[in-house]
Amino acid sequence: MIGIRFSEAANNELDEACDWFELQQLGLGVRFRNEVREATLQIARTPLLFAVELGDVRRYVMNKFSYTLRYVLRGNEVWVMTISHQHRRPDYWVDRIQNQ
Repeated sequence: MIGIRFSEAANNELDEACDWFELQQLGLGVRFRNEVREATLQIARTPLLFAVELGDVRRYVMNKFSYTLRYVLRGNEVWVMTISHQHRRPDYWVDRIQNQ
């Protein structure tokens, strides 16, 4: 299986989303984190399965939450660039491609 690495920005987005969900309903932030974990496991198993969005950036659209994980494949590692809400600031992450 391929390794998974989160950018600092993606880690921050994950923490912020978990905190927000937890404020909405106790335990919801934990459920969100678990869904992200499941998403990354699926990406690690089949990284080329998911659609290319821009350049070599692929996207995994989460089912139970309105979030998308954007990632690139680098050798035997998946680098998760963003964990972003599907309807807010759609292209804010594009500048991160240059920093990968």
